[in-house]
Amino acid sequence: MKQIVIKFLRDSFPFLITLVLWRLSVSWINPAGLLAIIPIFYCSFIDVRPFFIPFAILFCFLLDYSFGTVFIWTLCYCLYYAIMNIQTVIDLTHTKENGLFAFMVFLGIILFLISIQSISLLNFALGILTFIITCAFYITITKLIQVVKK
Repeated sequence: MKQIVIKFLRDSFPFLITLVLWRLSVSWINPAGLLAIIPIFYCSFIDVRPFFIPFAILFCFLLDYSFGTVFIWTLCYCLYYAIMNIQTVIDLTHTKENGLFAFMVFLGIILFLISIQSISLLNFALGILTFIITCAFYITITKLIQVVKK
């Protein structure tokens, strides 16, 4: 019985950490629950988990709701998912640093699109700060997911 509970907790950890990161929104470290995009990206493209894709789309929609954007997170996620599944040149499951560079491209494009909605120096600076903080947390959270998986 103990092994069943442990296996359940290991399998459900990416779902739980996504939910927790989305709910723990702090204005400058985790604006609108942005850190939830880390397990969404990692468990969708790098360490693919079964039944995670519908959950990831739901949470991208919730990120859109939290940010007040009109489907930018959901659209970019679905577009990135389609591109990664159609092409066969880049295999993200075997990238270095747990796919950090692929995540930086994904996140950078979206934050750039969000920051140019209202062009100002402050918006651009906040976009860069958010990018740096989120990429720094990416390494920590992906290592945590790997440790819990084993």
